[in-house]
Formats: sequence, structure tokens, C-alpha cells
Amino acid sequence: MKFSALVSVLFICLFFAACASDDDACVTVLDCPNGYSCVDSVCRPPISDGNTDQEVDSDVTTDDSDSDNGEDPELDEFETPIIGDDDPAENPDDITGCPNACSGFGECNFETGVCTCSGNHGGADCSECAEGYHLEAVDDDEDGDGAVSCAVNVKCSSDPCHNNGCREEGDTVKCTCNPSNHLGGRWCEGCAEGYLLNNAGVCKEDCSLKTCPAPQKCGIDPATNEAGCGECENEFYSGANCTSCDTDHFCNGHATACAVENGAEKCTCEAAYTGEKCNTCANGYFQSNGVCVKSCDVNKCFKTHECTGESLIGWEMTGTISGHGTCSNTTGECLCDAGWITGTSSLGTGTTVQCGALVSVFETLNNVECTICDKNNPPSQYASSGCPQELTGDTSLCNSIYSLTFCGMSGSCYYEPTGSHQLYCVCSSGYHLDNGDKYTGYCVADE
Repeated sequence: MKFSALVSVLFICLFFAACASDDDACVTVLDCPNGYSCVDSVCRPPISDGNTDQEVDSDVTTDDSDSDNGEDPELDEFETPIIGDDDPAENPDDITGCPNACSGFGECNFETGVCTCSGNHGGADCSECAEGYHLEAVDDDEDGDGAVSCAVNVKCSSDPCHNNGCREEGDTVKCTCNPSNHLGGRWCEGCAEGYLLNNAGVCKEDCSLKTCPAPQKCGIDPATNEAGCGECENEFYSGANCTSCDTDHFCNGHATACAVENGAEKCTCEAAYTGEKCNTCANGYFQSNGVCVKSCDVNKCFKTHECTGESLIGWEMTGTISGHGTCSNTTGECLCDAGWITGTSSLGTGTTVQCGALVSVFETLNNVECTICDKNNPPSQYASSGCPQELTGDTSLCNSIYSLTFCGMSGSCYYEPTGSHQLYCVCSSGYHLDNGDKYTGYCVADE
């Protein structure tokens, strides 16, 4: 213990001896001349005004150099930077708020704290209306801006209601619009709800009130700016009353007309088409490359032709000739019924035939199809008797007045359905074969 105490005393003595050897050394400011400062154990002279910034910077640098981290000095992120007194614009002392923030109807002067109100507002906080203005009622938007604001004062003497009823209420007026004219609006300047101002300046009902019979619908005529029933519910309808329809849309483009009847479309098909929508081929036509084309001559394929007139011997007679076939809508051919065939004439396919027996020749039909009775395979109605000679296209005159050697005037010629298909006679009622042989006999009257 005594030894350590002795060491301490010697250290203190040596310290003060070292300090006494230097005139500028100090422990406190009391060790320095008047006006000096003790900085880092050294007496420093007073800092002159001209070198203030430089000395301050030097001190700061010296202090930073002794810092533990050795990094460049930076302001702490939470430190508020010091604004110099020589920049009052950035740090004003006289910031003053305006009352009620000018109520949103003016601008605030922060130096004076006074509001500059907009043209139709007034008062210290711009919450009042300027002279000549009044505050609108909540349910009465006089100026049409959609908000409660200051509106100009109004009197009835200037007739703001466009020649309608007017009564004064405080600084404004109330208008009573004439119902007979269907006027409306705050100042009776427009049309009431449900009405539209036409180009003549008259309020007419709009489409909210206009009713139209189906299939018509209401629309605005741009020429008059009036509601009318000139439009159609269906875009493919047309006409003054929407009674016509588009043939391309409803009739596949194969109709001569399309009409709207009882809410439905009715097509008048072209000759080659049939069906409600004209989407199938009519009888006598078949589809080729998406369109219906005429297949065979329907007038000569299966229809009966009536002929009348005067015969060669001056008698008035009638006759028929019929084609026994149907037109195929897939092949375009005339399909003959069983037992009937088509021959060939000088005019082309088909047979030139005469109407009725040769005795009544007065009309000739050319190229009639399916009119020849097939001798080799007679149709069912002639299965037992064979084909009548006159229906075979045969030109023999077995039953005419020019051939009295076979059958005569009171008999008819038939071809046997089997065998050699010879001609034979069948006598009319009241007649019989003179020799009893149908192949060689002659028809004579019964006794």
C-alpha cells in the first residue's frame, strides 16, 4: 500500500511539472490569460468575427477526427437542421391562419390572416354571401350548379319565369309553370319530365310516355325532334307500320315478298322454292350448287292435259293425255311409273303424241314424257288386256275409218300382254266379232 501511494504522488508531481514547462498549457480556463479559452489543454486566443466560420469548421473537423468510428460527419436522420436567422423567408415568425380556412370559397393571405373571397361570397371566413346574393335552399338549386351556393337575388319584376306564374320569396322567386304547355324546370325554361322540346319550340311527349303497337317502337325523328312510332322492334322489319320483313334474313333470299302477320314472318317463295322459310326446293326442282334449279318439264311429266276441238270429220270432240311420272328432286329426271316409258321424237327426248284417237286429231303435244304404254311390260291397269294400241305410239290405223279391214268402227285394238304381242280386237257393247276370231274378226252389230 505504501509503495502504490508513493507512485501516485510522484505521477502527479511529474504532471504538474510538465504543464509548468509550457506557457500555453492549461487544465481549466483559469490557467489561461483573460479572454482565452482552454481547449484540449491548450489556451486559445479569442476568435475574431472575420474567421468565425473557418474556426468553427476547424473545431468541428478536429472533433470529428477524434471520433471512434473515423467516418465523415453526417447529420443524424432525426436531427432538425438549423435554419440561419438570415433567411426569414424559409422560417417566418409571423405565420397566421385564416378563419375557417375561408370556408373553401376564398384564398388565405398567410401574412395577414385575411380571406379573399370569390365573387359571390363574403364575410370574414367567406361563409356568407356577397351583397346582391343569397344562400340557396338545400332543395332549390337556382343556379343549376348541383350544390348549395350563393345565387344572385331575383325579383318577379324582371319576369324570370318566362311568362309563367311568379311569386317572390325573400331574395328569390318561385315559378309556377303552365301545365297545359308541359313546361318545366326551375325557371320554366324547358319541358316538364316526360316531354321533349321539338324543333318548333313546343313541348311534345317523349318516348317515356309514347306508346307504340308491336312490332313498332318509339324513336326520335331527327327532322322534327319529336317522338314517333317510325322504328321497328326487330331490325329486320321495315315499312311504315313494320309490316314488311327482310327476305334475305327470314326467307333465305328466295322469296318475292316477306310480310309480318300476327307477329310472325310469312314468306312468298319464288317458284323454285317452298317451305315457311323458302329453304327447300319445290316439286319439279332440285338443288344444285346450293340453289334450286328446274329438273324436268312438270307440264309434260305427270300432269294431265285436256284437249278439245273439231275433228277431221267435223265432230266436236274432247280428249286427254297424261304423263305417268314424277320429277326427281335429286336427279332432275322425270321418273316414269311402272309400265310407262318415254320414246324419242324428231324434237328430242319424249314422244310426239296426238290427243285422243286419230279420228279426233286436232292438237299435237311434243316431247311428252312417260306417256307410252310399254307393250312388253304393261302397267297394272292393262296387265290382263295389254296396252291399247293408241297409247303405244303405234301409227297403225286399226280402229279408224280408214282401216275397215280390222276391228271396224265399233272395236278397239290391244296388244297381247304376252307372246308375240299381236294386235287383237275388242268390240264395243252391242257388237261382236263376225267370225269369232279376235285376231282376224270384224266387229258387227248384234241381232
